[in-house]
Amino acid sequence: MATYSTNRHCVEKLLNLSESHAIVATEDIYDEQGMKLLARGATISRAMQDRLLLRKLRAPLESSLAVEGGVTIGELMQGAIDLIGEIPALAAVAGGRAAREILRDGRALHLPPPLLMLLTCARHANPDSFRSTQIVAALCAGIAGELNAPAGDAQVLLLASVLHDLGEIYINPEYLRRQGHLTPREWKHVATHPHVGQLLIGNLTTLPKSLLACVGQHHERHDGSGYPAQLSRHEQHQLAGWLAVADASAALIARGDSCSKRVSLALRIVPNEFDRDAADVMIRGLQKVAFGTQTSLPPLGIDAAQRLLERIQAAGDLLARVPLNRFAGAMQALATRVGRLLDSFAMSLRATGILDAATLPGEDISDPGLREEMQQIVSEVTWRARNLARNIQLASEAEGNEELLAHFQAVINVLDDAPTTQAAVGNC
Repeated sequence: MATYSTNRHCVEKLLNLSESHAIVATEDIYDEQGMKLLARGATISRAMQDRLLLRKLRAPLESSLAVEGGVTIGELMQGAIDLIGEIPALAAVAGGRAAREILRDGRALHLPPPLLMLLTCARHANPDSFRSTQIVAALCAGIAGELNAPAGDAQVLLLASVLHDLGEIYINPEYLRRQGHLTPREWKHVATHPHVGQLLIGNLTTLPKSLLACVGQHHERHDGSGYPAQLSRHEQHQLAGWLAVADASAALIARGDSCSKRVSLALRIVPNEFDRDAADVMIRGLQKVAFGTQTSLPPLGIDAAQRLLERIQAAGDLLARVPLNRFAGAMQALATRVGRLLDSFAMSLRATGILDAATLPGEDISDPGLREEMQQIVSEVTWRARNLARNIQLASEAEGNEELLAHFQAVINVLDDAPTTQAAVGNC
């Protein structure tokens, strides 16, 4: 008989929620020995912490609980509609009739009680993150509406947008809250959240496999630079690519229309990174938003750009020294992909003109908008270099080969030690 252990981070969030909401057992809850821990209709409380954490259960704890007065799908969709009226950049992408109809129709969709309980838990633990989820839902509706998605696909995408970050409930919140830089080894804990969410929803519900794919792949990228599995475009579900565009844009859009230009830049900086159709919907929409006028000249950051390029080149040199003939074909494919991405990063950085700025006449770089764009590109490439370091770490550890990881470690260290810049789009 299968038994189930509870996740202490999830249990802690449930117990915190139980202090303001009644969390009720929808059926009797037994441990692996057949002892009843909670009767149907009873509520959980902080006093039950040890019982829930120290014993294995006959069924997943989440499958047997529901919350009273928690989040409803109607409330969530209405919140997304309301945010369209508050955020100009969001209105530019999702303010059309088709997107609003998709969201209105979404109010009638069904989510099982365990998932509504976990969404309530997520809102209680981090209201800002929950608000971002509603922004992702609105953006997905905008993309689906503009691309004339069939009704079934729009519904799958909408539900996936609501559920895509549920896996974060199971992660040590220290890794999510930390303001400083996470090392590649620490990052692997965060990087599991799409896979955890996919497994969770699959175990607790009979929702479509396409929805599970979207949740599991929402941090993947078409060029193979995403996580947790570094899937390439042909390995990803099409709707997952749309969700990835919405999710990567949502954090900046949440801050207001001053971030619109930066989102547009981030979606096109690296060729073939994002789904082109979905990215074009976002970029076209954001072109309707008036950007603020910059009165002062931002610093160019030539030194930071030069150091970043040197690190990218050094990583390429180190990669060339890895004795790939001693390892499996999968790692040879990884090295090929890493080399291609490094070339793409270097090309994007050089294309800014920032590396030549010191030799240009002053009037050529006196435009505040141009200077700001140069800075943003350096920031975006910096983020992608660090993300690549994390992905090399994940892939190497997945092989379970310490010798392989040791050979790649120098590449990881160089990329991870890129100059610190402002956080880039989609860096969560």
